[in-house]
Formats: sequence, C-alpha cells, structure tokens
Amino acid sequence: MSNFTKEQKEAFVYLSEKYDQQVFKIVNRGADNEIYIESEEEAKIIDEFSNKICALVIKDYPDHERKDEDINADAEMIVHMVSDILSDSGYDV
Repeated sequence: MSNFTKEQKEAFVYLSEKYDQQVFKIVNRGADNEIYIESEEEAKIIDEFSNKICALVIKDYPDHERKDEDINADAEMIVHMVSDILSDSGYDV
C-alpha cells in the first residue's frame, strides 16, 4: 500500500476516471490517502496507465513554449505515484 495526500489521490482518481475505467476501479478503493494493488495484473494495468497519460500529454500538450507546464506537472506526478505504488507493491512488471 502506498500513502499519498488526499489531493494527490483525488487527482489520480479524476484522471483514471476520465481515461481508464480499469485503473479507476483500482485507485478509487481504499482510504482517502492510499492506493494499493492486489495482483501482478493490476500492477501491469497501473504501469500502462502511466505510459498512456504521458503519451496523451506529450501529444496534446508538448509544452514547447512552457505554456502547458501545469498539465505536464500532473503527468509527472502520476508517473511518480505509479512508481511508488509499484515499488511498494512488490510486484515486478
């Protein structure tokens, strides 16, 4: 189990609800400040979501002129959260 701030989890839940219902089901469970995965399959789903969010951001908001810095920071936050979740889970993907 990984612990985050309530706001970080809310951001992750929001993005997952918008872009991937499988991920939404995983990250929406548990307390307001925790995210955990229960299987290697869930670990792979979460890992793929990280790649998906980065690809979407790079495609739609490449930030060449630094005007999309907030959107890129959100994607970076998701990548770090996923890294923590996978590390804490013990599943190797």
